[in-house]
Amino acid sequence: MPYSNYYQKSGLFHGSAMNIMGTRLDVVMVGEEQLLSEVWLQIMNRTERLHKMLNRFDAASDISRINHEATLHSVELNDELWYILTDIKKYHAQTLGYFDISLDDYHQVILDDNRRTVTFAKENISLDMGGYAKGYALERIREIFLREGVTQALVNFGNSSFLAVGSHPHGNYWSVGIENPLQPGQYLKICELCNQTLSVSGNSSLHTGHIMNPHSGTYSIERKMVSAISDNAVEDEVITTALMVADEVTVSSIKKTFENIVIDIWD
Repeated sequence: MPYSNYYQKSGLFHGSAMNIMGTRLDVVMVGEEQLLSEVWLQIMNRTERLHKMLNRFDAASDISRINHEATLHSVELNDELWYILTDIKKYHAQTLGYFDISLDDYHQVILDDNRRTVTFAKENISLDMGGYAKGYALERIREIFLREGVTQALVNFGNSSFLAVGSHPHGNYWSVGIENPLQPGQYLKICELCNQTLSVSGNSSLHTGHIMNPHSGTYSIERKMVSAISDNAVEDEVITTALMVADEVTVSSIKKTFENIVIDIWD
């Protein structure tokens, strides 16, 4: 069940929910209690709807329907899914194919501009939104903040995806540490975020082999971490996923395409 609390003395609101897009969502906001309570409800409604739409493990989700039917026939897309899949097509090209939600070959995902449908050109294609959905959700949360006038907030999706709006009430930024997965309690970097987003991807000794290289069909088992800071949560998610599996030469090429992003790689 979602949890929330307002701390009157500090004017801080904290909302937390488990199992949203496969992880925990924490939101800290600064302001008036009634407004922030309403904003929290909007955030929950929006993220839960996205979870139901993009979760491939939910048989009733839109992505599951596409995965089951698009090999057999064209599947009509709603406006939001059309935007998402065409946006992903752009990032697939910009990362030289290393960001690929099909876990195979996104060129085989055929998008019909006129009918706004998707078809899989071969069998065994299955869309997995894991490297995109949290970033997309953060950008939708940002829209809620802008619309409702929330000017100080920090959103944390599973300690791997962050949105910082404004600054901490007692400082000039929100401080977020990137923990060293091989040495608990030690940090690879302390990020000072103000109106920025952060994404972290990586393998640890206990959690490895979860990001696939679409060119080789194998999962990365390197003890490697990638972080990206910019003003776009989707781009951060995309770039950290791609750079986890790209070879050295391709990493340099991809970095040139995303020169606005501050990238760190630890291996």
